[in-house]
Amino acid sequence: MPEGGYGGLVRRFGEGAEERFLRHLGFHTAAFTFDAPEAHDRIGDRFCLTESTGRQIGFYRLCDGQVAVFTVHRTPDPTLPPDPRAALLRHYDGLGWITPQALDRCPAADHVYYDQVAQIDLPSWSRGHVTLVGDACQAVSLLAGQGASLPIAGAYLLAQRLDRDPTIETALDHYEQSWRPVVADRQRTARNAARWFVPHSAWQLHVRRAALRATSLPAINRYVGKALAGKPGTLPL
Repeated sequence: MPEGGYGGLVRRFGEGAEERFLRHLGFHTAAFTFDAPEAHDRIGDRFCLTESTGRQIGFYRLCDGQVAVFTVHRTPDPTLPPDPRAALLRHYDGLGWITPQALDRCPAADHVYYDQVAQIDLPSWSRGHVTLVGDACQAVSLLAGQGASLPIAGAYLLAQRLDRDPTIETALDHYEQSWRPVVADRQRTARNAARWFVPHSAWQLHVRRAALRATSLPAINRYVGKALAGKPGTLPL
């Protein structure tokens, strides 16, 4: 797959250098799996996340004794390291619980997913009869989630407009006018939540811990859900 994925290839073909439209959110992320039956049993049916500042690592179990690892750490530099495995060993050294075991069994660099946390903000999603959908034009980043639902809903809306509007140009215009505000809201929500996603200080860590505990209260749970997911809405058909 080309650098930036097929979305990046299409953007370079239609709009120019991807860097012009890439908004780095101040994090790098990685994921890998390793075989660890003992750690698998300790995790159980939970998603376990370290309570740490500047970096955090999460674990959840898969089948056959496999454990999945998810990492995020703060960095102002969007440049990806030449050796992802070495970068993970450097950034997450010193964390406890099963982190040392995970780092020791981290696979070779070509079996590690490693990327910056970023958004895509294009001035226009269409050119002529060519249009973009999903992360190619509207990546909201892992901070916002909804990475599958937003592209599916956007593609559904595009299909509806192509079916109903008299011309392709009108359909593409209506598609972007209707869907861009939804995407912009999710992107804005992700940027606002960025400082809490990986706390950068002990007091932020304590505040986040208290907020998560408070989500057991219905009113607080609704507020946190709105803050994380953005404004509720329906598909603008």
